[in-house]
Amino acid sequence: MKIKILILTILFFGCSEDVLTNDQKLANEIWDEIQGYETWAQDSTFAGIQSGNSPHGDYVQIWLNETVANFFKNPDTLENATLPVGSILVKEGYSDSEGESLNKITIMKKIDGYDSDHNNWFWANYNSVGKLDGNNGAESMCYNCHASGKDYILFKDW
Repeated sequence: MKIKILILTILFFGCSEDVLTNDQKLANEIWDEIQGYETWAQDSTFAGIQSGNSPHGDYVQIWLNETVANFFKNPDTLENATLPVGSILVKEGYSDSEGESLNKITIMKKIDGYDSDHNNWFWANYNSVGKLDGNNGAESMCYNCHASGKDYILFKDW
């Protein structure tokens, strides 16, 4: 009987690190969804590597999925101060202006019903190879910093 308890304890605690939260699972799914983001649009007012003054890095570069790019191209949608569900922004953070030293990749994705108190934005941070790096989900550090932007977007005002 003691051996069975020991085996069950080892199995439970030994595997507990492999148990992902729902936010971690969602972040991993989004990582798969954004593959190829380097071919996505960039905003003409913030294209290429730009100086940053944020926790993302000294330099940043931002890509917009088609939903976001279309939103910013259409003057009629700009009156609606929030981006639509399905919007994804990808920000690479670097420690150098050439983009040779990638610190992390951060995403924002608007998911219907995810976090209505913060316009349904989901945040996640990854290292350069897509492993979750730090917190993800409805992160107070993210939305507190981004609260000053229109619909939590800081690189552009519309």
